[in-house]
Amino acid sequence: MNNDYLKLVRRLKLWVVLLSVLNITIVSTIGVNLYLSKKKEALNEKSIKGTNNFFSLYLQLDDNQVALFDSISANYSNNLKDVGMMLRNVKERMNTPGIFNDTVAMNKMYEDFIMAQSLNRDLAIIFYNNIRGICDSVQSTKFDTLISKITVPADYYKSNPKPIEENE
Repeated sequence: MNNDYLKLVRRLKLWVVLLSVLNITIVSTIGVNLYLSKKKEALNEKSIKGTNNFFSLYLQLDDNQVALFDSISANYSNNLKDVGMMLRNVKERMNTPGIFNDTVAMNKMYEDFIMAQSLNRDLAIIFYNNIRGICDSVQSTKFDTLISKITVPADYYKSNPKPIEENE
């Protein structure tokens, strides 16, 4: 009986060691995954802040203006989700078999696409007007200069009816 008792104790010790190793691997896996998810989250936050940092640095926004800018940017991003859903809807309908033979459906898709693009344009205009609204006079001048360099003026097509060829 003494021999059976020792075998039982050895088996229990083996089970304790195996379960301890298993617990250690589970805890270490959880720890590594938490670390990796936090690292990935920090990277994503850094990339988002990178785009927001451009205006903050270029316009030299103060802390209050940066907080307002972050709010404006978050609101703009949320509103852009509607545009994305509209465009995805159009794309899904384009994948419908035989859709290119249905003129009515194609016209509706065209109208929905144009509506999504005009909503995108309107949201961008509101976004830039809101940014301009938080700027002081010096920052507004810098902002206007930047926007004038990256956009086409409203009267451009009136004065230049023909597209400019690169080879000319």
